[in-house]
Amino acid sequence: MRIPLDTICVKSGVLCPRCRRLVDSGTYSQREVEIMKHLLELEEQDPNYRFLKDTTYVKSYETNSIVVTILEADDSIPQSMLIKLGKALSERIGMKVRVIRKADPKNLIAQIIAPARIHGVNSVWTPDGDVQHIIRISRYDARFLPLEIKELEQLLASIFHENYRIKIF
Repeated sequence: MRIPLDTICVKSGVLCPRCRRLVDSGTYSQREVEIMKHLLELEEQDPNYRFLKDTTYVKSYETNSIVVTILEADDSIPQSMLIKLGKALSERIGMKVRVIRKADPKNLIAQIIAPARIHGVNSVWTPDGDVQHIIRISRYDARFLPLEIKELEQLLASIFHENYRIKIF
């Protein structure tokens, strides 16, 4: 697995000055260092996760109840393996983890809110020049949302650095 920090630093838990600077600056969090360590361990110890050799760690985002980890993975890796990886990470860190594949914004949003389905994403430009994205989800699919709506909106805002609103119709 390719990770943005030095492998030796992550495995040992003692960060070199370069890695320490990345963590102190907020580019990566201490939780992300922990997740990278577990990913490296799973790659080495469990033959089911050998596919991690061909993946790249991108970023993790944490809310109150879930950690969303984004990996740059080959399309040949089935989604079921990423779900299984998320469950293994959940057991190790004691928090629910959802592992998703890096993609364009609409596909990334679809992976985050799965098993609910997106009916559309609209962009609204406000008079002050900001953009607000409205994600439309049917009332039927709203019951399948993995998180509360406010928490999903905050998660999407932290990932994309833009305003997101989820509208149930």
